[in-house]
Amino acid sequence: MEHEVSTITVWLNAAVGSVLGHEAHLPDQGVMAWFIVVLSAVVFIPLSRRFSVDEPGAVQQMLEIGVESINAMLDGFIGPGGRKYFPVMGGFAFFILASNLITNVPGFQPPTGDLNTTVALGVMSFAYYNFIGIRAQGGAYFKQFVGDPLYLAPLMIPIEILSHLSRPLSLSIRLFGNIFAEHTLAGVFFILFPVGLPLVFAPLGVFVAFMQTFVFVMLSMVYIAGALEHGH
Repeated sequence: MEHEVSTITVWLNAAVGSVLGHEAHLPDQGVMAWFIVVLSAVVFIPLSRRFSVDEPGAVQQMLEIGVESINAMLDGFIGPGGRKYFPVMGGFAFFILASNLITNVPGFQPPTGDLNTTVALGVMSFAYYNFIGIRAQGGAYFKQFVGDPLYLAPLMIPIEILSHLSRPLSLSIRLFGNIFAEHTLAGVFFILFPVGLPLVFAPLGVFVAFMQTFVFVMLSMVYIAGALEHGH
C-alpha cells in the first residue's frame, strides 16, 4: 500500500524542487515533525510573553493543567526531585500529543503514524534514562545487569540486556501501531461514509491521542525511577 503523503509535504517538495531545479523527495514524517516544532515556536514564544500570574487566560490555564499533570506524575513515579526531569518529559508529552492530534486535521499525517518517528522517540527515551542512571550511580548502575547472587551473572546479564533493549522497541511499536491503526480506520470510514460517521470517530481519535501520550510518558518515568534505584 502506497504511503499517504501530507498536503504540506507535497507543497514543500514542490517549493524545494522549484528552487533546486529537480524533483525533491523530503520524508513526510520529517516534514510533519518539523512543522509541529516550528508552529509551536511561532505560536507559544510570543504567547508566553502575555502570560500573567494574576489574570491567566484560557490558553495559559490549559497549559498549566498540562504542566501540573506531568509534575504530579513525576512526583508519583519518581518521587522527590522528579520534577527536574520535567523539561524532557514535558517535551515528549507535547510533541507526541501534537503529533497524535494532527491526524484530525484534513490533509495532515501524524508523524507518530510512521515507525521512523516512534523508533526515534523510543531510542531517545532509552538513551535518556540510561544516561540518568549512569550519572546518578556511576559504575554501580551496571550491577543491575549482574544480579544477586553473583553466580547467576551468566544467566542474568543476557536477560537484563534483552529486557532493556526491548523497552525502546515496545515504546515505538505500541505508539506507532495505535496511531497508525486509528488514522487508517478513520480514513477508511471517511471514504466510505464522508458525512456524519467520521464525526463519531473524532472523539475516539482524541482519546487515543491522549492515552498513547500518557502511556509513553508514564513508561519513560518508570524507567527513570528504575534507573535511579540503588541496591539492585
